[in-house]
Amino acid sequence: MTERILSTALDADAAARVTSLRAPMTHDEMAAAVARRGSLFTLETWLVQAKAYVGSILGVGLLSPLLYLMAMGVGLGVVVDRASGGGLGVPYLHFVAPALLLSTAMQAATEENTFTIMGGFKWRETYYAPQVTPITPEQIAGGHVLGVTLRYLVTCIIYWVVLAVFGAIPHVVTGLLLIPIGVLCASSVGLPIMAWSSTITQDKGQFALLGRFVIMPMMLFAGTYFPLETLPIYLQPIGWVSPLWHAVVLGRAVTIGTPVPAGMVVVHVGYMVALCLVGWFLARRHYRRRLVG
Repeated sequence: MTERILSTALDADAAARVTSLRAPMTHDEMAAAVARRGSLFTLETWLVQAKAYVGSILGVGLLSPLLYLMAMGVGLGVVVDRASGGGLGVPYLHFVAPALLLSTAMQAATEENTFTIMGGFKWRETYYAPQVTPITPEQIAGGHVLGVTLRYLVTCIIYWVVLAVFGAIPHVVTGLLLIPIGVLCASSVGLPIMAWSSTITQDKGQFALLGRFVIMPMMLFAGTYFPLETLPIYLQPIGWVSPLWHAVVLGRAVTIGTPVPAGMVVVHVGYMVALCLVGWFLARRHYRRRLVG
């Protein structure tokens, strides 16, 4: 009797296991699964490639704020504070700190959306292998954006921690908003550059020109090291069109309490968001043209 009950239980258990087994995915089902998560698969590829230089990302992210703070905030800051007699209203270290973080985020966006894009299309041609899968060009672009956004976030967090340790952020709680502002600033610079880089077929020094005649002036004339209002009026528009200036205004508002009207907050955020949207639209379009034709 006991053996019969045990045999019946085993048969029932075996039947349950058999009925619970799923049939193998068909080719179409597998293709659909890949298509649904194409951007995430591309992000995974980006992360694998990023392992090769993660030490550089972390090292630069840590050393860069230390060197800039020593040179600009501590060294030059002493001179500026003595010469101005407190004319800025705050110590120069507090004034320049948020701009240093934001300009570093902008530089990271420039790095990740120039030579990396060129490598994907031409030098290493890593964008073409996914073309034999259901992953679309738009998803390849999306995976790249997810990856570099993660880079911006890590860079901003490391920089923020160093600033906080040095006492460069007097309003620490609201100063945390400097991190998402930095990510938004980097994206508003990086996405238009990504769209432009995806159209380049031959490296003829375009990226060097971009760094010297676009990124560098944006950093110098965006109120980074001195108030934009101190420039002649004919030079101030360089700052106004720079997403860095809009981010710096917001960054100083959350870190040192510089007053910014609510309407201008909308303008600053809206301008950077608009650049992100335009850059993303054009990047998707250019990726499809390059990869599909």
